[in-house]
Amino acid sequence: MIFSTIVLFLQCILLSQTLLPTRGFSSPSPTNNFLSAFTDLFQNKASVAEREKLKSELVELCGKESMSDTEKRQNIESLISKLRDLSPIQQTASSPLLQKEWLLLWTTEKEINLFIDWNISGQITQTLDNEVLENNIPFQKGGSFGVRGKLSIPEDDDEIIKTSSQGLRTEFEFEVASLDLGKWGKYSFPPVGKGWFDTVYLDENFRIDLNSRNDILICESS
Repeated sequence: MIFSTIVLFLQCILLSQTLLPTRGFSSPSPTNNFLSAFTDLFQNKASVAEREKLKSELVELCGKESMSDTEKRQNIESLISKLRDLSPIQQTASSPLLQKEWLLLWTTEKEINLFIDWNISGQITQTLDNEVLENNIPFQKGGSFGVRGKLSIPEDDDEIIKTSSQGLRTEFEFEVASLDLGKWGKYSFPPVGKGWFDTVYLDENFRIDLNSRNDILICESS
């Protein structure tokens, strides 16, 4: 009832504006400014509500185990395509919101899922700190495995432009890996790996990456 009254009130304002005589050029009236601000506010709230709805659906889907990996990925990719268009941050690669510790919710990366599927690790984090990338996989029974590398934002080239990855892409190159086996010692060795990831969605507490190996990474702020 209240919403209908507001809509009727706004319609009356619009009608009165069309009936008022005009003399030459006039600047936008306070009423028009109000209507424009009201429309922007309404659209912004609608976008936020839709983002939160899709994020909730995505988190719920990530936790489902009652479907095949192929079907699950297809459904997740469908939600990602919708969220991508609603990302509040467009230049995600250079955004300060990306610079923090992230907790992994779901990924298609087989090397990481090995630790989860075998119940070796429960919480896996990734930290981005300026030009440094660090992945940490703590073990359930003590110890951990981690990799550390460097980050850079590439200049736009034909490939980036063609794939609509402008402002989204971060390149990485791992430099060292460390294995902590507790009482059996700690070991460091050079890892092999470099590539890029496109952060296709980013807000204060949620992040979605697509990377050069066609993998998906979904994280929340830790």
